[in-house]
Amino acid sequence: MNKKIISLILMFIMIGELMFTSMPAAKASGYLEIKATATSMTSVKITWKAQKGVTQYKIYRATENKNGNVGKYKVVATISGNKKSYTDKKLKTEKTYSYMVRGYKNKKCVIKTGVPESAYTGLTCSFDEYQFAEAPRSTKSITLKLYSSGGVLPTGYEIYRKEMGIVGYKKIATVKKSVDSLNYKDKTVTAGKTYRYKVRTYLKVGKKKYYSAFTDYEQISATNRSGKYTFKFDNSVKCADNETVYKITSKAYNDTLKLYDNAVLTIELDDGSTIETGVDIISYRKGDGPWKKYKSNQSLTLKANETLRLKVRATQDVKIKNLKNVQSYELNMDVTYSKISSFLWAYPYAGTAKTVMNSEAIH
Repeated sequence: MNKKIISLILMFIMIGELMFTSMPAAKASGYLEIKATATSMTSVKITWKAQKGVTQYKIYRATENKNGNVGKYKVVATISGNKKSYTDKKLKTEKTYSYMVRGYKNKKCVIKTGVPESAYTGLTCSFDEYQFAEAPRSTKSITLKLYSSGGVLPTGYEIYRKEMGIVGYKKIATVKKSVDSLNYKDKTVTAGKTYRYKVRTYLKVGKKKYYSAFTDYEQISATNRSGKYTFKFDNSVKCADNETVYKITSKAYNDTLKLYDNAVLTIELDDGSTIETGVDIISYRKGDGPWKKYKSNQSLTLKANETLRLKVRATQDVKIKNLKNVQSYELNMDVTYSKISSFLWAYPYAGTAKTVMNSEAIH
């Protein structure tokens, strides 16, 4: 066949394919992802991605009660299929509305909302779920991680603080930022002191000012993020060969430490060999107080500047008293440091210890 004729045939085939693929086609039946955002105290904007083959959309709305129960959905608007958003106006303030959208072609529903979206026509404010566990704090500052998502974008945030032992909260800052999340660092803390914080957002509309409800309080101390300790053997106490006594002193500005009877002792000798054994607490002594028998599953509290002695026994048949030729020691004990599950990593040979964060705060 003539090469020119073959080339023409191929060209027509390619043009046909391009025409076919570029023609608008109705989207197969499926689910439409929407987003509902409160744009004011009386309006909500619903948005979605453009859909091919849709000639009109119907917007459905229902009202949620305080328990999260959704009422009956009703059509509130019918709009052109070339639209990608709709603003629902003249709503009531401080109400939660739920929305769904359906797309039609020739009166046939071709796409609809999979998961309804809700918006609150009011102001919200909350601490981050992991505020206590993750937000930075020290003896010099405490950082608050705040959110106001789910409601109207605020004009700003008001931070209130109460020092433990003092009656009443005092406003310590107004942050004029129209954002749905905020990190606020309180640099006016005193080392070692404990504070309670609560926060609210506000919105200015002309001369009127709206406020959110206050958050529940968050109690945080201006203490060391991880506890710091001196940790030594106390050879003044009589022990069996499979026993030893640890003397733990909590340094200044530590938070509260709780110890539990779950620890592993690792001893490395000069010849490179290692002894590893679990240890059980037998008895304990707080400061200069009397020795007390340890009860199973008992937690022992240690505060800043306090000293605690622990008499422990190896769970295996090994000698841990007055060992010679020791290169290093390491004790790993389950603890809770200021409500956070942690490890106490102690190095008796070096005489130091610290808490290491393990998992999220109790909340």
